[in-house]
Amino acid sequence: MEIGKIKSKPALLVVVGCLVGAGVGFGIGHTLPTDTATPRMFQGTVSAVGGNGDKFGVSLDGRQPGTSFGLGAVPWKDTNGTWHDSSPIDCLKPLSQGQHIAFGVVHVNDPDFSTDLVAWVDCSNATG
Repeated sequence: MEIGKIKSKPALLVVVGCLVGAGVGFGIGHTLPTDTATPRMFQGTVSAVGGNGDKFGVSLDGRQPGTSFGLGAVPWKDTNGTWHDSSPIDCLKPLSQGQHIAFGVVHVNDPDFSTDLVAWVDCSNATG
């Protein structure tokens, strides 16, 4: 009878250890940030692209007046529907204007500042 008790103690310790490990993992998983941002899609006619191609003004469809956005390295879709991940963006060439584009914007709200960031640009229906 003593031998059976010896064999069950290690098994019980393994089970308890696994349960404690799973609980700790579950707790750590819930403390990690899970925020994600879904970009809002806008469409409009470009009023001007900066000389460096790093900002553009746009008159948003159905809205007045226009607004401007800074532009970093973002994914963009060309007129053939192919996605690219490097600049320059075909429909936002420096000093261009008049093209109709779609783009995604994420609002960033930080205690020190608040801004809108362009997440992607779609040139597939660009005209102008």
